[in-house]
Amino acid sequence: MFSFVVGIGAALAGAGDSTTLDLWRGSPGADKVYVQAVLPDGSTGLFLVDSGAAISVINPEAAERLGLVSEDAGGRVAGLSGSVSWQRATLSNVKLGDFTLDNVDVATGVPGVPDMAGAIPVDGIFGHNVWSHFTVVVDYPADRLELHRPGTYKAKGKGQKIRVAGNRVIVDVMVEAEHEGVTAKVPVTIEIDTGASDTSLWCQTGEPFRPFTTLGVEPVVGIGAALDKVPDFQFLTETRHIPATWLTFGGRRAKRTGPIRWSSPDDPGADACAVSTGLLGFRSYGDQRVVIDYPGERLTLERPQKRRVFDASAAWLAEDLAHHGHDPRRAAARAKVLIGHDELTSARTTIQEAIASSGEDPALIALAARVDFYDGKDAEAIARLASLSPIELVDEGIWGTMLGSLIANGREAEALERAQLALKLEVADADVRQELLVGLSDALLANNRPAEAQRALDEAIAVDRGGSGFLFRRALVALEQGDRYGAISTLRSLLDVYPIGGQAMWLYSLSLEPQDHSTFKADLSRALGRLHPEAEPLDFVGAALRLVADEPAAREALEKGYARDCKPFRRGAARDNCDAWYWALGGDRLDAASAAASRAVKSDPKNSAYRDTAAVVAYVRGDLAEAGIQAREAARLEPDDPYLIWQARRFTKAAAPPSGTR
Repeated sequence: MFSFVVGIGAALAGAGDSTTLDLWRGSPGADKVYVQAVLPDGSTGLFLVDSGAAISVINPEAAERLGLVSEDAGGRVAGLSGSVSWQRATLSNVKLGDFTLDNVDVATGVPGVPDMAGAIPVDGIFGHNVWSHFTVVVDYPADRLELHRPGTYKAKGKGQKIRVAGNRVIVDVMVEAEHEGVTAKVPVTIEIDTGASDTSLWCQTGEPFRPFTTLGVEPVVGIGAALDKVPDFQFLTETRHIPATWLTFGGRRAKRTGPIRWSSPDDPGADACAVSTGLLGFRSYGDQRVVIDYPGERLTLERPQKRRVFDASAAWLAEDLAHHGHDPRRAAARAKVLIGHDELTSARTTIQEAIASSGEDPALIALAARVDFYDGKDAEAIARLASLSPIELVDEGIWGTMLGSLIANGREAEALERAQLALKLEVADADVRQELLVGLSDALLANNRPAEAQRALDEAIAVDRGGSGFLFRRALVALEQGDRYGAISTLRSLLDVYPIGGQAMWLYSLSLEPQDHSTFKADLSRALGRLHPEAEPLDFVGAALRLVADEPAAREALEKGYARDCKPFRRGAARDNCDAWYWALGGDRLDAASAAASRAVKSDPKNSAYRDTAAVVAYVRGDLAEAGIQAREAARLEPDDPYLIWQARRFTKAAAPPSGTR
């Protein structure tokens, strides 16, 4: 959601009293829903259904495609991740089904606006200045959205009064919470926000629940977030969690699973406090028909009707082909959707035809390589990428993938040669040079040259403006140099800035000697003390505590983690993988763990997490050769993940015969 004062200037036209549109999602059941609109040039575009947005927003690519002229709007847009300046443009007309809206104001130049729903391109957000003309029925289970003229739809159910004011839809919600046998039942006044993934309270709204809450840090990302500029931990925000059990709104009392976030609980002067008192998001009504009667100012939850899953990928592909024919310029977008639909043969054909007709486009070559990688054809992928320069590989986001794939496939010397040649180029862009240096460091480390890897990483860090300093990689390099305390110091720094990272805890625990145990346990306690209970990486915590010989605490962590993470899955590959993972970390039921891991891998052999689990299970069972095989396959599937590369490296080393033996 985001907010600012803006007039609603659009005019509604069209025959009939209602129209029905499909709800598009990036994947079945996803919490973000989109609708398709016909834009002024006759093209179609997808827009997020966002009742919490004061004005509609269009992303830069769509604005350029439509030739929109923007002007400074004055003021700033405020959202979850801060406030930014913005510009205003106007869509002369927007068609939604049988209705047309003329002169729709849109904001431009706003960071954090979605541009993809899964693999499907998105053009922006439709907010209050679109939806306020209608009674809007969002039928989530049926993947349908209905628009009705004011006064023409009679909701089925009791419903409740809402207030539509200041470009917001305000609703009273009764929140029930329970903590240690004590129950609280408090009314709160917040916004209905169909663009929010979950319900949250802001600033003073959550104050009645303070004695019930936990305090911790978590990532909070929304409008105003430039995700490509800073690392994840920069979005860590201190919040409180309210153990809510029931919510009553729209004429229904609904069971709540999981806590409600209370943002800015101790900072009433925060920017967010001027934006909203809270948001009523998808998770609270995603299994309902939600009727928002803007003109009549009522909210009603109706029982869902016939359930349906709309195949957004298939629909997008069919429409794109009908609209653009076999235009090679559409190949990249189509191939991404085909890959997301697991139609690799069609994706490969689409790309090859485009390359044949339009030439060696780096974006298409990189995309073809990604299809090859995903399909297990690493040699073919690497051969394709040989035609691209290192700078082009960085620009296409596949430099690290290519080097990591070479390393995972036992071609470490070739990876190093390519990385060294890349650094001989004149590179003006600092970000590109940094990517090349990180790749060189990885390749040097894979070739057992850790001192040089450290120097390359130091040079990369020197151009890292506000980043993480590649702390996990620095720790790995320090360990290879035999600098155990250097590694520990680096991992302690990583836990300070990002306590959520369980891999760092595990690597830290694997680096210890008995004299370090007490310090580690203090660091672990401090990191966990900054997290909400549901965010604690209990799997890695339990594994780490076993390594420092605190078996009772390890057992408690693993049992809690297993109940939280595994039991919600009744059956299937996800449950098999979770069972195998926890059993292996606890040293329990190892034969059953092996069987479960095998079933998970067989069900989804391209899942790197399942392969990593299989590697850990094999390692704990003493099958070092199998551990190495599975770890290398996991790294091959995600070759730019330093954790998986580390796993493959350590398990392969464990399986190697001692020096001097055959």
